[in-house]
This record gives sequence, structure tokens and C-alpha cells, in this order.
Amino acid sequence: MKTTLFSREITYGKEDVAELEAASIKVQLIYDKALFMLHGHLPDSLWDAWIGVPYEIISSLYKGDNDSGSVFQKWIQSPSGWKCIGCERHCLEPSAAAQGKPAGNQRLFTFHNGIRQSMVLQALIWSMYENTVLFQPYLGDEAFLNGDDLDTISSYFVPTYLNKVRLTENGKPSKEYKESNIKVYQEWISAPDLVLQWNGGLTEGRWMTGVYVDHSRFAGLGPYLKDAQGKRTYMQATVQ
Repeated sequence: MKTTLFSREITYGKEDVAELEAASIKVQLIYDKALFMLHGHLPDSLWDAWIGVPYEIISSLYKGDNDSGSVFQKWIQSPSGWKCIGCERHCLEPSAAAQGKPAGNQRLFTFHNGIRQSMVLQALIWSMYENTVLFQPYLGDEAFLNGDDLDTISSYFVPTYLNKVRLTENGKPSKEYKESNIKVYQEWISAPDLVLQWNGGLTEGRWMTGVYVDHSRFAGLGPYLKDAQGKRTYMQATVQ
């Protein structure tokens, strides 16, 4: 069933907002934890291939310690509850001096949209989750993910892999994300269909909920309609 809106406004119940506020912080802390571990163990060559952004730049994407912006988590209210399919934050990396010094006071930057880094982390976290559950009786207190982490991942993360064999074997539909030579496959989660009629126009797509997190704190909702081409139409969030 499609919902038709006649204004760019989405209404959320107080219980949904309370759940998203608490869940987004828990999810954020798992991103932080996984990224820190990844940086400490991956060789520079693999870090560059998988992440492609220096840790001092990408860390602010998840820790919220950069005043230039906040993390934007992407949530879907699926039939089985709220699910986080990833996050992003546009960030700027100062260009290397080897690329040539700019004239005058001009500064050069490389732009990162944060999507690939998010999906690689999603796949890493889901892999650790599955292996921790499998070997939990033998890990004891040595497990990287604790009980609260496992509960959060089980409740709010979506199965995500670096190949689609597991999803195919389980008969799950998947969506492919591709950036450079890296492919990530995530179980496809249905989102509510939405038709937006405003200013004499009509936009049809899926209703997504963006959650802003800044300095590991909930910073508000940013709902949007995503059409078939991936274009976003952002809306206002109200609570009742």
C-alpha cells in the first residue's frame, strides 16, 4: 500500500523517536569500535584498498568529533522493525603536497562521500557478529563484541557481505553496492512506498529515515523520499 502525502512532512510517533534515539547511539558506538579495531590491525595497503581515507579523517565520520558535520545514519521502518542499512558523512581530505602546492592561500581537498567506507564497515561488523555467535561458547570474555553489541546488531543491522553467496544460499534478495573495485552485498529490506504531491508535482519512491548523530549524541531526524534513480527529496519530521 502506498501512502500519499500532500506536504513535505512526515509524522513519527513518540515511541518510534525514542527507539531511534537510543538505537542510533548504540549503532554509532559499534561503528566506532569496529573502525578503531580495523585501523589497528589492517596493513596500510589493505586500509587504502578497503577504506581509502586516512584514519584521522574517517574517524571523525563515525566519532562525531569534527565540527564540520555529523554522521547521517540511514534507517528503514521495515515489517520486522527499524533497521539501519548504513551511514554516511561527506568529508574533505586535504590533498597531498606531492600533488602540487596551490597558488596563494587556495587549499585543495579530496571529497569523500562516506558511502563505501560505511558499507565495508557494515560487512565487517556483520561478519564479526556471525562468527561471535558461532564461537561464543569458546570465546568467553575474549570476544570483541559483548552481549549488548550482539543484541544491537541482531536487532538493527542488516546482513551485509563482500560476496552474495550467503544471501543466495539463504534465498534472500540483495542489493549490490560498488565503489572502485570493491563490491558489497546487503540483504534487500523493503521500505514503505510513498507518493509525494507538492508544488503541483508528484514524486514517487521509498520512505527512508535519516538519523543525525553528532558527538555520539542523537541530533535529530532527516526523513527523505528516495526515487528509483536514487534521488532524495528531504522532508520535515514532526512528532506526535
